[in-house]
Amino acid sequence: MNNAYIEFTISFFHKLNLVTNILKINEPLPNDLDLGLRKSIIGETEMSLQNMDFLPPDFIEHHIIYFSADKYKCHYIFIPLPTPDNDTVMVSGPYLIENTSIVKTTELCKNLNIPSGLHAFMHQYFATLPCLPDTSVIENYIATVGEALYGTGNYHLEYIHQTLDRNTTYVNSTDTSDNEEMMKRMEYRYSLEQKVIDAISRGDFNSAMRASSDQALRNIDNRSSNTLRSKKNNLLAFNTVCRKGAEKGGVHPIFLDEMSRQMAIKIENMIVSEQDKNVHREILKSYCTMVQQNSTSGYSPTMQRALIHISQHLFDTDLTLQSTSEALVLNKTYLANLFKKETGDTFTAYVNGRRINHAIFLLNTSEEQIQSIASECGIPDVTYFTRIFKEAKGMTPSSYRKMIKQQS
Repeated sequence: MNNAYIEFTISFFHKLNLVTNILKINEPLPNDLDLGLRKSIIGETEMSLQNMDFLPPDFIEHHIIYFSADKYKCHYIFIPLPTPDNDTVMVSGPYLIENTSIVKTTELCKNLNIPSGLHAFMHQYFATLPCLPDTSVIENYIATVGEALYGTGNYHLEYIHQTLDRNTTYVNSTDTSDNEEMMKRMEYRYSLEQKVIDAISRGDFNSAMRASSDQALRNIDNRSSNTLRSKKNNLLAFNTVCRKGAEKGGVHPIFLDEMSRQMAIKIENMIVSEQDKNVHREILKSYCTMVQQNSTSGYSPTMQRALIHISQHLFDTDLTLQSTSEALVLNKTYLANLFKKETGDTFTAYVNGRRINHAIFLLNTSEEQIQSIASECGIPDVTYFTRIFKEAKGMTPSSYRKMIKQQS
């Protein structure tokens, strides 16, 4: 049972982007335990858990699980493991408990007398660390692990901080390309960004959400000391990533520009930092929906022009096959045949389908009258609107709205 809990815990931490090591207390610590921080700014050192100045040497015997923070404000979890020799510890970290910023990192460097030649490295290092601002869930989980390993009442959870030390001797500068672990984590962050772009290009919201929720992707911009401003900066950068995804998905720049502008306004209108998760989700959903509805990828150049024209005039009451063929200087019959061949629908069926999808959005998000919704969708004849809605969804708009209210 113990091994299963240990393996599960390692897997759990991995999903939080936390590096986990199983170490012997009297053996030298690996240089990458802190993802290469001390090796890069201090140089090679030999240290074991047994002689770390902020860990009591007998914590394993007393079954003490430590949530610790070192002088660099990097957090770790030390979990003693039940072995015959009482000499094995699971170490997870480093991680942060608040979003980093260049201002905060510079202040830390000054407090620790870290040379200015290392500041750029420190900024990059902290930008690669996962941030877990709410550790209450982790603490409860670790308490459960403690009970499983040692039994209720036979272990302790404690919190410890390393004493601030300004006498450490640092190297004058470092080449970030030498830090293999940091390079890997930066590469991982950019691979997540590419996954988000690829998922959005397919209109795949769920995959995009999974990739973009990884903490490694949440500190894209860390220049501000203000948490709300930092969250806004991150979302603005994320907005750009999403726009790239929609562009790759075949959405015309005219739609991308408007969507990007709308999302930027929504971001700037945030008044508390806690809104960032909802705005993040809305940005992602909006771009994925845009790809689903406006992508011209895979169509011939002529059909792409026709689809863009339809998107621009979807809610105009005079949008017809005739008006579209005239606007594009195409033969009406030719356009009708091309439309059927490439979309599988007639021009009218395609336009009505797009309008009904917008009507569903309005029915879900507004209290407008059915007549008003029909007009907004480019169908002023409410009787005709009701008929095509029922053909598409198997119920009238009024019945659909009633169903929504019953489900909510």
